[in-house]
Amino acid sequence: MLRWSSLWQSLALTAALAPAGTMASPAAAAASVIEAAGPDLPAAGRSLFDELFEVGASGVPSLPFPFPALLQRVSLQLDHGQPSGGISVVLIPLGRSLQRHAAGDTDAFRYPRVVAAVTGEPTASAAPGHPYLRDRLYVAYHEKAAALEVISYNEVAGRFEFQLVRNYRAGATPDVGYASRTLCLACHHNAAPIFSRQSWDETSASAPVAARLAATGLPYYGLDWRRGVDVPDAIDSATARANLLATAQRLWREGCAAPSREAAVNCRAEALRQALRHRLTDGRSTTVDALTHRPALLEPLLANWQQRWPSGLAIPDPSLPNRQPFAGIEGGRPPPADAELRRYADIAAAFDPLALRAPLEVWSGRSAADAVRFVGALSMFFSRADIALIDRRLNALSAQRGTSAQVRQVALSCIGRAADGGRFDLDCEGPAGARLQARLAPRHGRLTDGGVDRLVLPGNDAIGATALDSISGHQGAGPMTMHLVPRRGDRRVRAASGEAVRQIDVRTLAASVSAGPSRMLANVSLVADLAPLDAAIDRLAEATLAGTSDALDALPLRRSPVLSPLLASLGGSSAALKSPADRPSHTTPRLSDPVPVRDTAWPPDLQPFARQCGQCHATTSAFPPGFLRGSDDQVRAQIAGCAERMLFRLAMNARQPATRPKTPMPPPAAAHAAAFLQSADRPAMTARLEGLLAQRSLTPAAVLARPYATLAPCLAGTD
Repeated sequence: MLRWSSLWQSLALTAALAPAGTMASPAAAAASVIEAAGPDLPAAGRSLFDELFEVGASGVPSLPFPFPALLQRVSLQLDHGQPSGGISVVLIPLGRSLQRHAAGDTDAFRYPRVVAAVTGEPTASAAPGHPYLRDRLYVAYHEKAAALEVISYNEVAGRFEFQLVRNYRAGATPDVGYASRTLCLACHHNAAPIFSRQSWDETSASAPVAARLAATGLPYYGLDWRRGVDVPDAIDSATARANLLATAQRLWREGCAAPSREAAVNCRAEALRQALRHRLTDGRSTTVDALTHRPALLEPLLANWQQRWPSGLAIPDPSLPNRQPFAGIEGGRPPPADAELRRYADIAAAFDPLALRAPLEVWSGRSAADAVRFVGALSMFFSRADIALIDRRLNALSAQRGTSAQVRQVALSCIGRAADGGRFDLDCEGPAGARLQARLAPRHGRLTDGGVDRLVLPGNDAIGATALDSISGHQGAGPMTMHLVPRRGDRRVRAASGEAVRQIDVRTLAASVSAGPSRMLANVSLVADLAPLDAAIDRLAEATLAGTSDALDALPLRRSPVLSPLLASLGGSSAALKSPADRPSHTTPRLSDPVPVRDTAWPPDLQPFARQCGQCHATTSAFPPGFLRGSDDQVRAQIAGCAERMLFRLAMNARQPATRPKTPMPPPAAAHAAAFLQSADRPAMTARLEGLLAQRSLTPAAVLARPYATLAPCLAGTD
């Protein structure tokens, strides 16, 4: 038997041996950020999607139907008070996914593709070990295809997984499997989600698209789709953050490598320390100057950076150019009739996800500035609830220490003014640029509401506006005293140093507050309470070196192995910190559409097509069309049916990228694409296709002169 894997191995070897300079330098720069596909099935762990929907020892996924019910299940893990309830949803009738033609030529607006992304956080009180879905779960639904396309994170493997759910319809048992990563990464060069740049004109946030959707009168599953650009903007922002997870993992594993294991573990311990401080201080602790004084992190990181990535670490671009499906319509002309939609569904090369995208940016790794970027990306592995829980534990330990806690006082002089409606305004100044501006409002005759408009600590440490968790005080015969406790959402406000703002005390100098300006005094109390967290991280490093933990080894950063011992050290029980990723799975991962094993070798006339196209076109899939599936005679007939479009795509390889109306095949991101340009398969395939077209009295020039959308479709698909 001839296994397809042997073909892919030979293609990879051919690509590796391709002569230098076979690709133009812009293409080479773009190709440099394409992630290696890796195995289709996860070598370790499982996807978040599997974690959420696997039930019972039977291992049969429990996928609610219809689609809004599935989203409702996901929403149980989120804070509903966030925009869109934490799940951003758009409709895309004329998009760029493989499923874009599933609705046929006329029903794109009756059956738009639904794209949902988790863009929100869990509740602040989420239990330890909760799944963290923000930026890590993306689900697209197409009713006509009865399919879900899923991208979700695998924490144990440190990568996004690509899955396909078939037979997702009422009364059916969904078929869940992992997709071909080679196929997916042809567009998802970053091995992560991608999305359009603003102004998202393909989505339901676009006025022309929304009008066409509304004209159908369909409810679209009861989803709240009539929204502005804030929704696709949230998805775009989520994909931008998700794009950095792989870079953070690479620097965690490889950037902290060191000649000694102790130095490597200490580097990761320091990176973890700075990442948690980054979140606790809203990023203000992460500065070039601060990290310059952290040699345990900076020295191995920059040394490895120059050794492993001497030209810098290229960051892939997760954004596609914005595309206006109806851009060619003249002003005032109504949207096209259904019969014309095929033309508008066609994707020009400039907008095709298959086209190579230049790096978003390059991190040079020559100074602490890139260490700052690394720490910021690493901090995204922890949820808002994780950070709030750490803050609560630190606060409890600080309260236990009482007067022995290290407390710093900042004194300010204030002017207080009574304003309309009983509101009281404070404006305070102190040493080294310290500033406090606050507004307090009365309730039931007491100043109990309000907020801080501006808080700046000495050294120009600008905290900004904060809420006030509580306002208390007393007013007797003497001066009035108020106690203000600023909060940053679900946790305390912190200085760039990491100190927590425990309380702000405001005292009047007079026995009463007059209608005019009143002189007052304020005192900001800051407590240095991070020592227990530092000690917990040090103990985690010791445990890693002793072999009782692998949390700081050269493995992907995983929340549970890190947070469980840290929170236990801060006074919690580690038994409650197991995440879904730690639980054993009852299912064996399987491929959604495996490439078949042939019992016989390919005949000579089909071998070039098998070598160059087989990894994506040998399955039963209609998108992309599986023209290499079946008997040899069936394959020949299917290639004949696809000949016009195949010849068109092959011809694009001879054109410069800027002059191509369509992207070439094999896809530019394919591992063997560069070698294909020099291979004997290319002229052999071209000659075969030209011969097939000649039988229909078609010349290559005639085929290339026509718009691609008007060429004969390839089987059930169009690409």
